[in-house]
Amino acid sequence: MRADNSPHLKEAAQRRRLDCIARVEAVLNELESQGGPVSVAAVAAQAGVSRTFLYDDTQAQLLQRLRSIATAQPDSGRLALPQSQRISTRSHEAIVRTLREANRKLRRDNDQLRNDLAVALGQLRDLRRGLPS
Repeated sequence: MRADNSPHLKEAAQRRRLDCIARVEAVLNELESQGGPVSVAAVAAQAGVSRTFLYDDTQAQLLQRLRSIATAQPDSGRLALPQSQRISTRSHEAIVRTLREANRKLRRDNDQLRNDLAVALGQLRDLRRGLPS
C-alpha cells in the first residue's frame, strides 16, 4: 500500500499560494510607490502568476487593491505618478487660481486691444472719407 502524501502536497500548495501572494503584493507596493501600468495582465506578468490566480475568489483582496490603484491613475492614459510626486490639493487650487487670474488679465487686454483697433479703424475710415477721391 502506498503512503499518504496528501499532507505534504497540501503544505506545498499552501507555500506556493503564499509565495504568489507575496510576489503580487510586492508588485502592487512597487506600483503604488513608483507608478506604472496597472492592469490584471501587467501585474500577473510582473509577479509571475496567472491572471486566473488574481481573479480567484480567495484573492479578492488583492484584486480589489489592484483595482483601487488602477482607478487612482489619471484618465489621460499616462501613468500615475508615485504618491510622493503628486501635487497636493492646496497647491493645485493655488495654481488654478493663478491661471484663472492670468486668463482674466489676458481677456481684459484682448478686449482693450480690440477696442483700440476699432477706434483706429474708425479714425482711418474718417481720414479716408475726408481725403479727395
